[in-house]
Amino acid sequence: MAQSRVALKPLSLFQLFLIFTGVIFLCCLLGIATRQLNFLASFWPANSVLLGLLIRFPQTRHPISFIGAIVGYLLADTLQDTPFLLNVCLTSANLLYVLTTLALYIKFNAFIRSMHQGYFYLFLFSFCCIGGLSSSSFAAMTLPYFNTKFSLDSFAIDFGYWFTAEIQNALLLLPAILSAPHLTKFKQQLKAFKTQTVEESLPVFAVIFSIAIAYYDAGPGSLLYPIAPLIWCALRYPHFSVAIITSISCAFIIHHVSQNYLLLYPNQYLNNTISIRLGLIMMTIAPLTVSSINMVRSNLIQELQHTIAHDELTSSLTRRQFLQSVQLLQQATSSAQTTAFLMLDIDHFKQVNDNYGHQIGDHALQSCVQTIQSLLRPNDLLGRLGGEEFAVFMTDISPQAAYDCAEQIRQRMSQTPIKLDQQQHFFIQLSIGLYICTAENQHSIEYLFKQADDALYQAKRQGRNQVVIST
Repeated sequence: MAQSRVALKPLSLFQLFLIFTGVIFLCCLLGIATRQLNFLASFWPANSVLLGLLIRFPQTRHPISFIGAIVGYLLADTLQDTPFLLNVCLTSANLLYVLTTLALYIKFNAFIRSMHQGYFYLFLFSFCCIGGLSSSSFAAMTLPYFNTKFSLDSFAIDFGYWFTAEIQNALLLLPAILSAPHLTKFKQQLKAFKTQTVEESLPVFAVIFSIAIAYYDAGPGSLLYPIAPLIWCALRYPHFSVAIITSISCAFIIHHVSQNYLLLYPNQYLNNTISIRLGLIMMTIAPLTVSSINMVRSNLIQELQHTIAHDELTSSLTRRQFLQSVQLLQQATSSAQTTAFLMLDIDHFKQVNDNYGHQIGDHALQSCVQTIQSLLRPNDLLGRLGGEEFAVFMTDISPQAAYDCAEQIRQRMSQTPIKLDQQQHFFIQLSIGLYICTAENQHSIEYLFKQADDALYQAKRQGRNQVVIST
């Protein structure tokens, strides 16, 4: 799962209280607006939104947040003239679900993520089921003591309706809340979604087509029509997009099918609604789990590719990856642009290892790469060719700017202390060979390498700690 902890700007306790009161109050009003037969809420987002916020933003797990949520719950039903004791009972059942699920999530979250198998949603919805069992049991046992429209035909019906409603709402809302990207990434995904080709749009078109068939069919099998297209989406789209598409599709299906059963079989509406919700739960878990597993595997592949392409010690490009990247940049760069190839070598590095040990030598290499990287542009390439030898490739740069950059790297490195302990430190120096490739003398990577390498050895012969330009 991609969901990670998100940092919020520091909030005062009063702001936290107002936010949770307002959010839960509005969510409750939305749920109240969806009550059918004048008393049943077909969609109750408040509990899942509260749970999602507490999971996504750990810093909001404060007693004042729960107090604000309680006020939001009570205020919304008070406006509906719900008796106070009944209001307290309903609010207690809602909070019991949230607290139970959140406690299980906090306890087992580290274990789930350590598995790296993409089963996050299976565990999360298992926790939601346990939370739903506790809240629905409480509601089914206490509601009959009130002369209320919220108490249905029997304990089994009360329990089943409340339980399936909790899990349904969790499936529709939690994946989108937990996987929602930051604004910048969201804009990138939205832009990519708008500019995708017809072939890339086929999965979402298949979902729309399946929903259209389900709408005109209206039979019990219509509940299953979107499963295959949703799994197709799970294999092709980013996880957040899959969560949104799945939520919208399932919300439409359950509303449409429930409405039809309400009209056709009003006396069996409650039993049918519970059955429909259970089917919806099974349908929703499939694409979300496939998407989660696919995302985990994609991340592992990216990590593997990064590990292969980058030096383990310094995180700079490996020799092979650096040379391949230079070749690709050469192909993509206009022949009218000037490029620069730098070879850098730490002077007398063997003495560093001999005098201070290889651990300090490794630290010196890391410090060297950090210093070089801080002075390069975002598109410049830095690679470790082996041992204490590095290379830099720059595109679209003037000869003077390339020389100035090389000289700045040399000077900055000679002024950067390498710490031995709290009091002692030493300095290292660099010899740099530079070759400028102008529009008039474009050459292969092998030629650039040789020219810069010759200039590096000339710098070594002339006394080290200097920049030499190949002529």
